[in-house]
Amino acid sequence: MGLFSTVIHVYKSSQQDVVLELSNELKLSCGFSKFKRIDINNVNYKEIFGSYFYIQPGVYYLITDIKGLWTTVIELNLNDENASYLYEFTNKLSKRLNTYALSFHFHDDDVLLYNLEKDGESLDGYNSDYQYFLTEPADKEEILSQRHTPEAFEALIPLDKNIGTLNAILNEGYWDAFDNNDLDEEGIPNDEKYYIDEQERFVRVGKYIEIFSKDDYPFADWYSNLSKLNLENCYLLRASR
Repeated sequence: MGLFSTVIHVYKSSQQDVVLELSNELKLSCGFSKFKRIDINNVNYKEIFGSYFYIQPGVYYLITDIKGLWTTVIELNLNDENASYLYEFTNKLSKRLNTYALSFHFHDDDVLLYNLEKDGESLDGYNSDYQYFLTEPADKEEILSQRHTPEAFEALIPLDKNIGTLNAILNEGYWDAFDNNDLDEEGIPNDEKYYIDEQERFVRVGKYIEIFSKDDYPFADWYSNLSKLNLENCYLLRASR
């Protein structure tokens, strides 16, 4: 099994506000009634993970302090059969906090997806390999209807960056093959030149937007990069029934 990762980045919102509104949404949408902050730091995190995630029921999220302009929520574990996935809260968090919310879902090393929302309105969505989840090849009109429009990021990327470069990163692989009329009869790129390391793309997108910094984006494989987050400044939230 490959890497799975789900995160939400919230624009210009404090850790305290994100924790509050995430808790409110978990209460409303999932029926959770108990909320607890678990002390965590760069020394004890393995012990904490082992003591809670697979033993005590609930859902677990790590909320960073604000880095630059973004506060990040990491879905650590869902130990509740009726829980919703974190990315399902993207729109609602953007509305509750009156800001942009950007969720990424990385699926089994193979596909990168994102949703960009503002004030409860959907601005853009992305699927790095639209054919991946389909059992029949999609026709051209269907594919075009699902294409990303990253112009929505114009207000979010640094002044020295541009939408054209971001779009080029997003198009590498499947979308370039589609543009070149180079998908086979099953909807798969014809040539190995379209192969993309999706985890690497995930990191490149995060760095380009400068969610953490211009030189690093530790949230794709977050477990391997927890020490970069200064865990003592993070909020580990457990919600349970």
